[in-house]
Amino acid sequence: MQLQLSLRVADQLHETLLVRGRPMDVMEAARSLIASPDAPSEICREILSTLVHQDRRFCWDSDAADLISLRHWEVADPDLAEVPFVALDLETTGARAGSEKITEIGAVRIEGLREVRYFGTLVNPMRPIPPMISRITGITQDMVADAPRIEEVMPRLMGFLEGAVVVAHNASFDVGFLNYELQRLKGRRLGEGAIDTLPLARALAPGLPNYRLHTVAKALGSPVEACHRALADARAAGHVFVTLVGRLQDQGIARLGELRAYLNPSSRTTLEKLGLTRDLPRSPGTYRFLDKNGCTVYIGKADRLDDRVRSHFVATANHARKMRRAVQLVELIDWEETITPLEAVVHEHRLILEHRPPCNLHGAHPETYSYLKVVGGGSGLALSTTRRPPKWLDDPRHEGRSGRQPLVLGPFRGRARLDAALDLLTHCYPIRRCLRRPDGRPCVRGDHSRCLSPCLGDPQVRKEHDALVMGIVRWLAGEADSDLPDPLRRADEVVRSLSRQRRHEEARSLKKAGEHLLSVRRSYASLAEAKRLRFVGLWPQYENGGGPSVRLNLVWDGTLRHAVSLHPEAIDAGVAAVLESLWEPGPSPPEASAVSLIAVPQSQLDLLLAVRHWFHESDDRTPKLPIPGPESGSTQQRAFKIRLAKEARRVLLTSAPSHKSTESLKIEPTI
Repeated sequence: MQLQLSLRVADQLHETLLVRGRPMDVMEAARSLIASPDAPSEICREILSTLVHQDRRFCWDSDAADLISLRHWEVADPDLAEVPFVALDLETTGARAGSEKITEIGAVRIEGLREVRYFGTLVNPMRPIPPMISRITGITQDMVADAPRIEEVMPRLMGFLEGAVVVAHNASFDVGFLNYELQRLKGRRLGEGAIDTLPLARALAPGLPNYRLHTVAKALGSPVEACHRALADARAAGHVFVTLVGRLQDQGIARLGELRAYLNPSSRTTLEKLGLTRDLPRSPGTYRFLDKNGCTVYIGKADRLDDRVRSHFVATANHARKMRRAVQLVELIDWEETITPLEAVVHEHRLILEHRPPCNLHGAHPETYSYLKVVGGGSGLALSTTRRPPKWLDDPRHEGRSGRQPLVLGPFRGRARLDAALDLLTHCYPIRRCLRRPDGRPCVRGDHSRCLSPCLGDPQVRKEHDALVMGIVRWLAGEADSDLPDPLRRADEVVRSLSRQRRHEEARSLKKAGEHLLSVRRSYASLAEAKRLRFVGLWPQYENGGGPSVRLNLVWDGTLRHAVSLHPEAIDAGVAAVLESLWEPGPSPPEASAVSLIAVPQSQLDLLLAVRHWFHESDDRTPKLPIPGPESGSTQQRAFKIRLAKEARRVLLTSAPSHKSTESLKIEPTI
């Protein structure tokens, strides 16, 4: 019976063992692989035997135990002098595995820290070799015409590598090409753990002009010169490795595990940390990554904690830099369940503000967010940026902007982006930017007709200037203004004009500023939409100790105002209570201004945007209804109460109580 287990199946078992953190019964392992709980034991043992033979990550002594384990769990940390290594180098047609191919392979087997065997062959890439590559390597099309193809070379190379740890200079390049071909041909790849001599040389041979293989090998006295031919470069890399191992031994580092820990202080591989996720529940909630000192380095939220947290430990190459750093540092995971995914969004925001984790992309330092402010007096209106929030934003009694306060928009992430957008506006329009006191003379921009100079005191000029400024503000706020030439079109005209004058650097700078300006406008639109969100989410709730109920989340003006559990007999009263608190008459709104702008405290921006993102990205299969505002009549409000109570009963009755569901009914916002 011949079996070829797929890489996906082997990876699935590898992940399962890492999450369990201990060996697994072979029958259980095999039956889970083939998704057959009643598979005969003979087939199960054949599957496991094939798996262990094909994939060196696993080990199983079929004569001694009925447990399959991971090899590194069972083998003691060996002395470096006892470990076989293979120094490897590849020459290729280009830099990207897959689209480019291997043209030559060189390898040196090192045992007892001495060269013992060599492997070298040209490889026919079955495609043209670019002339530039031929000039670098000296490998021409004629040289590889009769060379074996990679399909013929790979079995011999795998035999040469058997039982050894791969060593390479810039290992990700060589191992990446090799893994691509292995996966394509054999459905497998080399295990993690190749030793990269590049960071090792940087740490142990400081002060070199660069750390290319040729430079490092020459500095360390290699008898073979690195010359972009595979076997010579492999021998040079092998010499570099053995020399640097000698320096490590002088520091007391003599074992393979110690070498790996030296290269990566967080020496546990990413996948090995899957064991930290073993007890995570399949429910909504928040989680914290803690480092070895117990400090919080990352905070997240999830609809399903187990799936989301485990996703951080697989395919880490696709993660953002800060997320990769968090995965490197994490030594403990703390979590807290919430009843609904939306409550997890809100709790995550509170935790981020409390702990200020360094690996979160947004939210840890809202005090750095900036506002766009319209200021002015007798000198005319001017646009400026500031990180200082207006005082009236901190007053919880303030529900609108006082007519005597400066106009403010925001806040916005990225001060540099906002400043660049403002510079572009003053470049495209003759508006005031300086905040100088009028002295009867125009500023430099006024002298060059780049500002209308409202500060000179002409009432008509000031009126025209201030109308232009307010038109720009209305455009930023998303309002149409037919009297204002489109800022982006104006910016494009200026960029083309500069390009015709061969002022390309200025043109590129203004083009980038145009992108920032559009980004600022879109950011404000997102904030404005978030502030207008008014919706309800309903979830069935069974595990609350009081029988089945419905969990109600009510968002009003972008903020979670109510999160309550409604028992069947109290649905009508509960719905009425949460809605009537919103519809109670409040103070009269402030007098309407010429333009209505939105500004919120810096600490609220990320939560508002997170609630908006959740609303748009979460499951949306059920109908949506708007929540009437306080200005709606009593008839409309009464009808909505009845409809919401009816929907709450429907959610309760149509959801099976056999599991905790996270499906929600969302009530459409009024925006």
